[in-house]
Amino acid sequence: MYKLSIYPGLEKSLLIFLAILISMTTVVIMSGVYKSNASSENALMTREMRSWSKKIDEANRNNMILVQHEDTFKKLVDKSVIGDENRLSWVEVVQKVADSRKMSSVKYNIASQELLDKNKLDNKYQGIDIFRSVMSLDMKILHEGDLFVMLDKLQTEANGLMTVDKCEIELIDKSISDGVVKQNSNDTMRAHCKISWYTLKQAKRG
Repeated sequence: MYKLSIYPGLEKSLLIFLAILISMTTVVIMSGVYKSNASSENALMTREMRSWSKKIDEANRNNMILVQHEDTFKKLVDKSVIGDENRLSWVEVVQKVADSRKMSSVKYNIASQELLDKNKLDNKYQGIDIFRSVMSLDMKILHEGDLFVMLDKLQTEANGLMTVDKCEIELIDKSISDGVVKQNSNDTMRAHCKISWYTLKQAKRG
């Protein structure tokens, strides 16, 4: 029977070769795993960098918007359109016009402030609370010009954002017609108006 024999020196060389081959194979396999992990980490870092880049860009855009509209925002705050309403300002203007136009009777009433229903507002106002206060004005006037001056002064000089909901004028002296006014008459008409004053605040969360 034929028996294969290997010289001791050759056997030792084969063992060394096998050891090296196994080591190289292990290194290659580990390199592949490392490369795969490195690639995954690199992809994750890239996504995170892009995410932060978008956040920084958005913050820069928001900052530019704030800078561009800062003056407008301050004016709205000063005019009490944003923040707390300034009822004293409304009353002062009413009294000032009444004195300057020599109106014998000017009565006013301001209802409690109310928060408008968000469901009735446009979606772009959902982050804002809008409040309204209704002012009633009852005045005796000589002619329509007194009413127009009152409304104009409230619009331009009083602090706040106002809209005229309605105004009604009636004659006090029914004998007056065709625009003829008696010389000794101080009050020929009565005007009754309802005015809404609006203020804006950031909506409360909760």
